[in-house]
Amino acid sequence: MPTIVHLFLALVLTVFLAAQASSLAFVLRSRRAVSARSARRYTDLLWTCIPVLLVLFLAARSWVAVVDVQRPAVAATGAPARATAAPR
Repeated sequence: MPTIVHLFLALVLTVFLAAQASSLAFVLRSRRAVSARSARRYTDLLWTCIPVLLVLFLAARSWVAVVDVQRPAVAATGAPARATAAPR
């Protein structure tokens, strides 16, 4: 995919992640109020965190594709890297 597509996707996912984080905070506050009256179920917390973690992974992957961390600048230009030979 082109870099501009990854940039757009990274921006959209980051904004969506911020919205999910505020929703997760609301769920955790509500859960604390309800759990005082009933038994806590940790599976509820797990199923609430799975979408947040999924969007976090996809956003991070898109940002890595935009920033291109895995390749050095020489490899990105397509020029072969020259090895410097040490004098003997």
